[in-house]
Amino acid sequence: MPGRAKPSAGKPKAERPKGGRALETYEKLVRAAGALLGEIGFERLTSNAICARAGVTPPAFYHYFEDKYGILEELAERLLKKQNDAFAIWLFHNGAKSDREEMAAALEDWFRQAAEIVAAEPGAVWTVRALRALPALAHLRLECQRFLTDQLVEFARRIAPGVSPELLWYRFRIVAEFGFIIDELALEEDRIPRDALFREAARLVQRAIEEIRQSAGLP
Repeated sequence: MPGRAKPSAGKPKAERPKGGRALETYEKLVRAAGALLGEIGFERLTSNAICARAGVTPPAFYHYFEDKYGILEELAERLLKKQNDAFAIWLFHNGAKSDREEMAAALEDWFRQAAEIVAAEPGAVWTVRALRALPALAHLRLECQRFLTDQLVEFARRIAPGVSPELLWYRFRIVAEFGFIIDELALEEDRIPRDALFREAARLVQRAIEEIRQSAGLP
């Protein structure tokens, strides 16, 4: 199974503060970066602009972050954690569904929910783009997708114990990547209505799940 990706050079220099004025300053910086991302995009984003919006000094910024890539990493971690937490709840309630129509509806609901999480985050359009485009953030995307894959495989092994765990991991890793692509399409592709996007994405994943069940001799 693939190994763990290396962390980026833009990782925060100091640990996230636990409370008090330090935490307040940290959160001001993160909120300012997210708001500015949504307004001006990543290319025009600078540490000075973040500090000006947050009302803090540059030394405070550089105490926690190497550069704008570091604070973008923090935004990306928060976005992915929200999706991971929501997916764990979804999988608990829906992972064992055997009825094809019920599973398709549940998958459609998940794709919609994941897209709504992204849309609700400040600057999330740019955060999602950066996760795909910036080498400094590749480890976050990979770790998130592998984490989701591990969850799916653990669940699938309960209903299809006869299927090779390695094969399950390969297939669900592709499914996890597919979900990330759907997030991007929901943000950028205006030629596919969102309801149609989520419905067709659910159908494609449903077919993959049916093949796994058939491989295990399940109805």
